[in-house]
Amino acid sequence: MAGAAAAEGCSSSGISNLIGGGGNGGGAQGAYTLTVAHTNSTINGYRLLTRTYNGSTVGPTLDAYPGTTLKIRIVNSLPPNPPATVPSGAVRVADAHDMGDLMRRRPLSYRTSATPLDPMNNPHLFNTTNLHVHGIQTVPHLFEPVGTTNPAAMMIAIDPGQTYDYAFPIPADQPPGLYWYHPHHHGSTDVQVAGGMAGLIVVHGAIDQVPEIAAARDVRVVVQSLNLNQSTADPTLYEYEPIAYVPPPLGYNLGTDYSLYTVNGQGVSWANNVTNTYTPLPLPQLQMAPGEVVRLRFLNGTNAMWLPLVLPGFEIHMIAFDGVNFQAPFSVAQNGTTLVTPANMGANTMVFVSPGNRMEMLIKAPAATGTYTLSALATNGVNFMPFPQIDLMNVVVSGAPVTMGIPTTLPTPTREYPLITDGEIVNRRTITFSEGPADQLLTGFGFFIDNRLYEEMQVNYSAQIGTCEEWTIVNTGAEAHPFHLHENSFEVTHVNGNPVPIAIWDTFAIPPSSGGGNGSFTLRVRFKGAPGKTVFHCHILPHEDTGMMQNLMMI
Repeated sequence: MAGAAAAEGCSSSGISNLIGGGGNGGGAQGAYTLTVAHTNSTINGYRLLTRTYNGSTVGPTLDAYPGTTLKIRIVNSLPPNPPATVPSGAVRVADAHDMGDLMRRRPLSYRTSATPLDPMNNPHLFNTTNLHVHGIQTVPHLFEPVGTTNPAAMMIAIDPGQTYDYAFPIPADQPPGLYWYHPHHHGSTDVQVAGGMAGLIVVHGAIDQVPEIAAARDVRVVVQSLNLNQSTADPTLYEYEPIAYVPPPLGYNLGTDYSLYTVNGQGVSWANNVTNTYTPLPLPQLQMAPGEVVRLRFLNGTNAMWLPLVLPGFEIHMIAFDGVNFQAPFSVAQNGTTLVTPANMGANTMVFVSPGNRMEMLIKAPAATGTYTLSALATNGVNFMPFPQIDLMNVVVSGAPVTMGIPTTLPTPTREYPLITDGEIVNRRTITFSEGPADQLLTGFGFFIDNRLYEEMQVNYSAQIGTCEEWTIVNTGAEAHPFHLHENSFEVTHVNGNPVPIAIWDTFAIPPSSGGGNGSFTLRVRFKGAPGKTVFHCHILPHEDTGMMQNLMMI
């Protein structure tokens, strides 16, 4: 494509470029520019053309500090959106019975529908963008203007050729930890994130000064799924360019023919989604000494994959979920699990990372030298279809032993503690996630919250700032959904009706229906910060872009 930027895959280590601190987005501390453009990349020999930030399939890491303002300028250098018209009258929609039917461009059957198409929830405007700082408890920032309380406000839409300046005030008590940013314009989110438009935000603070943590190397791992189809113009090139308001396979589908799974921009597995085969690629390596402790910070930046992590032979000590640290580390009891199902997805035998989650852990190398592998275990019954194990990184233990410790306590994140008590709850809700046939969508299949597809100018939920609520999130479908609430973290108290040790999250997996019963989890949330129109949604991005999102007004 004329004018596209060119980039090669990152260094062969795939790890060294995200070790340590220091943002690389350009500009003064706390001020960054992110330029959105088509980028030509060659990763493990595969030629790609995707939408990226600053010419890389991993966006630059941004540093932020509590009590300051994070300023980000978005420059949209993508080409203009092609003309698109919403069909009227009888239209042809895919005759899909589940998401698995739509995850690749294999031959589909179709049905004719007289139901009017839903312009909003048929993905479109693939070159229009905006920005979400995921997990940062700042002003609501999806709608125009930032912080608006107008129920009819439309999403910020940064069209090709436009520039937009964001200013995100970071609360003085924002928990320090790992966060991330990505686009969030409804209808183009999936296509853009699945091309590599995502990057880390590191909020610095008290936990960084814990002696055992300060002594450990800070290693950051970003896992992404680059979703691709073979170019019709050049069979040696892979891209993702659906045509708006056209049925699949030429129009938007819930998946693509190919996926390249990457770690810090380096390919680790090439998936042919048509044949359901996976080709392992050379893994990035992390060098560690026997007995060494590393602070491993991990983002699941994929658009739809669940990543149950294991690192056999190592000690794994969890210190934070979704940027909020615990009051003390706890150990993961790896026990040889090889397959994750709805029955064990919540067990403490792996680190279960939903799309959008960030996990922070201290990993301690064994005394025995050798090569160990960080892997995402196989799943069955968690996704819409079974997925195999994917190896992500080799850890090579060699050299002279060192002695390093694990802290026994961690600083208390005062924004999240003390935990919410029963007496603080002013409202209880039950919210249901479901999926099924939808003739108003060209995919023929939709994703619903309380039986509604997303409506940008309608607010069905509101909450009072300063109050606490308890929500039970129910899943009637046969696949898990990662529930994400913007601007507020929440406490998870029950899963499938059973009490669990309380932890703080901003994205949490709603278990699938199983054994004749619906899946569910219960959360408690203290609404804090600025008023405004915001959202909650499923963080499987094909689900979000085809309707599984709702607006929430904080007043």
